[in-house]
Amino acid sequence: MLAAIVILSFSSVTLLVIGITMKTERELIRERVDRYSYTGETLAAPLHPELLGSFGDRIIRPFLRKLATIATKLTPAGHVATIDAKLERAGRPWKLGALEFIGLRVLSVCSFLALGYFAYLFMKMVQPNFALLFGIIMVFVGLILPDYILQKAIEQRQTQIRKALPDTIDLLTVSVEAGVGFDGAMAKVSEKMKGPLTDELIRALDEMRLGKPRMQALRDVATRLGMLEVTTFVAALYQAEQLGVSIAKVLRVQGDTMRTRRSQRARETAAKMPVMMLFPLVFFIFPALFVVVLGPGLIQIYRALSQ
Repeated sequence: MLAAIVILSFSSVTLLVIGITMKTERELIRERVDRYSYTGETLAAPLHPELLGSFGDRIIRPFLRKLATIATKLTPAGHVATIDAKLERAGRPWKLGALEFIGLRVLSVCSFLALGYFAYLFMKMVQPNFALLFGIIMVFVGLILPDYILQKAIEQRQTQIRKALPDTIDLLTVSVEAGVGFDGAMAKVSEKMKGPLTDELIRALDEMRLGKPRMQALRDVATRLGMLEVTTFVAALYQAEQLGVSIAKVLRVQGDTMRTRRSQRARETAAKMPVMMLFPLVFFIFPALFVVVLGPGLIQIYRALSQ
């Protein structure tokens, strides 16, 4: 009897709690309707990626592309491809495309044209003979300035690659001789080293994972960089793969060759240093030295002659 009372009491309390916490049919319908309804925040969600973009991506880049569409009508057919190849060699500075770079060139010419016009008006009042020449020089500077900056970026990147290439080949050699495949050696290099050459190897590995043949990916790296050293290295690898030669031996020979070239470039730069130091010596150091050494003597001579 006592057990039946306990069971009935427990069942009553449980049913009472379930009845209190259970949602009514109206609440279930309202919850389902709210789940499938579209609110204003949901409708505005697709606009967020565009609105959250940077000012350059939303305003500057489209403006440069519009300028480029006007300028490309006056440029040769292969000029866009040439600029795109140069941007690849420079490592895509500021993630610029060929059209955006052409638009930047047009903007530079217009800016320096306006600056040259104001300089012409100012120089016309001060030096009328040189006013037109100064304005033409400003326009010329605006025309060549973007190409000059791009060429300097290419040279700086190629210098970094030439410095890192022997060490990269040495690490590839050690990895291959340790029993790692060439693809695994490239992955190991990308983990241990940083720089533009490592970025190109990472890009080649990604292309190989997507199905591109290894030699084709390496040829694309050589094409993008446009350097004789990288082209020679890729050609040696291709020849070793075609002839069945050990890749480790080829890598070791290429590593020795690249180190020899690096030392030769360092000696060449050191041999040019005296000539490069000549102009600062003549125009900056020698005049100050003459003033310090000959100045007191000239003062004494002047005082003696004046008396």
